[in-house]
Amino acid sequence: MTEQLPKGETFAGYVLGDVLGQGGFGITYRSRHKKSGEVFAIKEYFPSGYANRHDDNTVVASPEGKNLFHTGLEAFLTEANLLCDLPRQPGLIKVRAAFRKHKTAYCVMEYIRGDPLNRMMGRMIDARGHVPQDLVMNLLQSMLSALKAVHEVGIVHCDMKPANIMIRKDGQPILIDFGAARLMGKSKGLPVAYSRQWAAIEQFPPDRVRLPAGVRMGPWSDLFALSVVLYELVSQSRPPDAEERWNEHKSTGRDPYVPIRQNLARNRVQAAYDDALLNAIDKGCQLLPRDRIQSARDYARMVGIDLQAAQTPPSGGAVGKTAGPINRPGGRKQRSWKKSGAVILVLLFILVVALSVIALGTVR
Repeated sequence: MTEQLPKGETFAGYVLGDVLGQGGFGITYRSRHKKSGEVFAIKEYFPSGYANRHDDNTVVASPEGKNLFHTGLEAFLTEANLLCDLPRQPGLIKVRAAFRKHKTAYCVMEYIRGDPLNRMMGRMIDARGHVPQDLVMNLLQSMLSALKAVHEVGIVHCDMKPANIMIRKDGQPILIDFGAARLMGKSKGLPVAYSRQWAAIEQFPPDRVRLPAGVRMGPWSDLFALSVVLYELVSQSRPPDAEERWNEHKSTGRDPYVPIRQNLARNRVQAAYDDALLNAIDKGCQLLPRDRIQSARDYARMVGIDLQAAQTPPSGGAVGKTAGPINRPGGRKQRSWKKSGAVILVLLFILVVALSVIALGTVR
């Protein structure tokens, strides 16, 4: 039988629609509430490596993965309930409910209409040649606000990457997909999912990297991934992944990481970025946790962002654009992704018209 639940399946008052995404630990479905008609995203706990779906749609652990399955299931519910209890935060997806069904668990979240950062980034670079600093800072403020909130309740996201940052239609960047999240200090024995291009070295399997004693996951792990995202956003290429860097460091004593200023010059990026931002990216990308920025609050302080200025909307309202301009040298007003998106659409329209004219001329 297929791993995914059938479209049209109804339970707990929701009707399941298309699959939005599937990873190693879960499947996310677009869904509709039967009474209100409101659209949500529902994430199902489904660790495909050690679980199977039966004909009655129940999820059952494989014999060899039984302990891992049930430990992960309880962690999934605990994390979902912690996120559910959080007040609405700018930059953070809102979790509405968590419940058990089909011998597994489900997490109901708001449905984000927009595009992931990896698509928006490509469009921006194609249209302008770079991503302006004000947009980078707008994104950074939203992500630091989101990470501060989840770290304060003891959760590490563990999968910060451009595909997990949605740029909503109103321009607000939103951190999504907590399927790989782990409770700080309580994930021993649980497999850790990671995306190697952005993952911190402490997320890699211990038997492969053999780190010094005491190295563990924490807020600094998410801040490493965020720094790699910013490195890519600003310089248009990523540093080597952490495992590659660690292996070279062990064998030669040298870290192949290229400081971001050098990478900007190498890639001939014609843009001006504040020293504070570039310094924070380099520090956040340090290989070992002890050398990195330790908290979202510290990161914000280093780049001149006031996280208190990001006001939390009422729980029933929609998250709007980042509140107020970023407090940083120069005091330039922030440009929203929405405005930039409009510029891109106009440029694309002009390009399509131009190509049409050329094509007609060729036919004649």
